[in-house]
Amino acid sequence: MGKIIHIISIGKLSENYQHIADDYQKMIRWRINSTEITYSQKLPTTQIKQFEAKLIVQRYRHKSSRIILDSNGKSLSSYDFAGLIDSQIIHGIDFIIGGAFGLDASILETIDNKISLSTMTFPHQLAKVILLEQIYRAQTILTNHPYHK
Repeated sequence: MGKIIHIISIGKLSENYQHIADDYQKMIRWRINSTEITYSQKLPTTQIKQFEAKLIVQRYRHKSSRIILDSNGKSLSSYDFAGLIDSQIIHGIDFIIGGAFGLDASILETIDNKISLSTMTFPHQLAKVILLEQIYRAQTILTNHPYHK
């Protein structure tokens, strides 16, 4: 079974971000699946987060390692991130990127790791592109490719 990474995110990438994401996905040798959850319901914030959580959980893959991106998560160096991917990818990895209001607390009960791309908050589109770049960087670290110097 090949290495599979699934990125579940709230919101759709705009065309400009999609071009960058596509470029990284072409360079990554592991299989990258992406699910962008979009909907048009007007709800109070708490209900939006609960609704998003339900949609996220429905897209989990059986036995996958689940990792959320959160500015309060653990900060990792690129080498540590590569090690995390290497240790977790046996059954695949589901990365979860929340929406504008963050992730519902119920999601925390379903995850294996919470990591931070930065202590700063990024829009989901930029977070997804940064994640893809770091996945590519992790791949190059694990294969001793000179991209990561």
